[in-house]
Amino acid sequence: MKNRLHLCFALLLTTCFWFGCSSCRRGAPPANLLVMATEKAPIANGLDPRVGNDGVSARLHQLIFNTLVNKNDRLEIVPELATFEVSPDAKVFTFHLKPGVTFHNGQPLTAADVKYTFDSLRDPNFTSPKKGDFIKVESIEAPSADTVIFKCAAPNAPMLVSLVAIGIIPKDSGATAAKSPIGSGPFKVTEYNEDRDLTLEANKTFFGGAPKLEKLKVRFIPDNAVRELEIKQGGVQFMLNADLSADAAEKLAQDPKLKVQQAKGSNLAYLGVNCDDPILKNVKVRQALSHAVNRDDIIKNVYRGGARPAYGPLPPEQWAYPEDLPKLDYNPAKAKQLLDEAGFPDPDGDGPQMRAIKLEIKTSPNALSRQIATVLQEQYKLVGIDLEVKSFEFQTLMADVRSGNFQLYYLIAVGANQHPDFLSYTFDSARIPTKEKGYSEGANRSHYHNQEVDGWLRQASETLDKAEQKRLYGLAQRKIAEEVPQVFLWYPNNVAVMSSRIENVNLELSGSYFFLREVTLKP
Repeated sequence: MKNRLHLCFALLLTTCFWFGCSSCRRGAPPANLLVMATEKAPIANGLDPRVGNDGVSARLHQLIFNTLVNKNDRLEIVPELATFEVSPDAKVFTFHLKPGVTFHNGQPLTAADVKYTFDSLRDPNFTSPKKGDFIKVESIEAPSADTVIFKCAAPNAPMLVSLVAIGIIPKDSGATAAKSPIGSGPFKVTEYNEDRDLTLEANKTFFGGAPKLEKLKVRFIPDNAVRELEIKQGGVQFMLNADLSADAAEKLAQDPKLKVQQAKGSNLAYLGVNCDDPILKNVKVRQALSHAVNRDDIIKNVYRGGARPAYGPLPPEQWAYPEDLPKLDYNPAKAKQLLDEAGFPDPDGDGPQMRAIKLEIKTSPNALSRQIATVLQEQYKLVGIDLEVKSFEFQTLMADVRSGNFQLYYLIAVGANQHPDFLSYTFDSARIPTKEKGYSEGANRSHYHNQEVDGWLRQASETLDKAEQKRLYGLAQRKIAEEVPQVFLWYPNNVAVMSSRIENVNLELSGSYFFLREVTLKP
């Protein structure tokens, strides 16, 4: 507690020194600057759009970079930097760049920059978790300054979705992309202090129209108490999905200088399950884990109603979401039966003793994550499972998750689950990350193997027939829901806490930062 108080006091002094001019209210940023906080810093090298795949990095990329294509509010792929054509066999993708787009350094964005971005990503010596998305790409050609052609060795219909995650960088800028990123997006970086903050200013020549904000500062504040103190005292003016508890959000909403805005979200809270683990490789144990979770109780009491139950990897708004998805919802009697059948009987029939099954869950040190893990611990105890909770700094947690060093972990998938290609990225056995390839193959961190699922997902990637894709993706999702390589929990609402001075906040289903272009500050 003493260290916490010292930290808060030091941060407060720093804030007052920074904003201590006589024309500014104590703790308040200058009138032309919006200061927002995130719950953590980007991962190492995360500002490089070829690398960063964590939630914070992905949202910051939306401010700095543009992608060839993007998603609309119906989660459909639409042009951003380029219009596109796909060959009938889904092997050739041709892009025509919009004219007049420039990078933040004034350099025109051309096909050579696009080719460089993806060629450098695909380089065997380059390490990135996104490389696996482009394994089918054989070559990238730039026949003219405004035309780029991707040629694939096999049908690759999901590639358009993979492009959404890769911001375009200038040719030959890869060495500096993580520390001094240059994009073509609505904001340009003026200063980056790793693990501390990122300062941006409006890109006045942005092809989509200059942002209303002149300057934007993003502070990385992992400590919940410090974030709450900062927004109450004015050192921070905005937070979106910053891992605040519902109690904290309700208290902040009572402050007349602040307001809280919520909207339905599509991000997925889930338990990652290690299917190679001697206990968890048994599908009945995994099914019991899902049946033992009282999602409605957690949503009511922890989230104060600010979430929706999840029983599969995609959000219900997604076009490939199957209506007949199996729901392994709360059923403690069923959970106990499954554990009995899996060889972990209740030693007292139906008494208070624990079964011979002990599991460990890894979380971040965030207070909300720890609270959820603690509630899960109590719920699992009711069916005889002894769950040990361990929290780690985010970088350490993610290193363990990537390397398969876990039994269970709790995370929220931010944005990635908005298209059915997420299914291949996360559940195809070919996408299990390995140390030998720098964990770049994909995000099947559960080491889930199912040949039927692999086949359905690969068939879906080889057709442009949307009805057939929906059928195949539906088959895959139903099997995934039955076999529980992840315990799907809920879709948290998007929750923004902000100064009452902030206007024109239109939260998107995905929780993206695109809306910041339109935000304004009252005097």
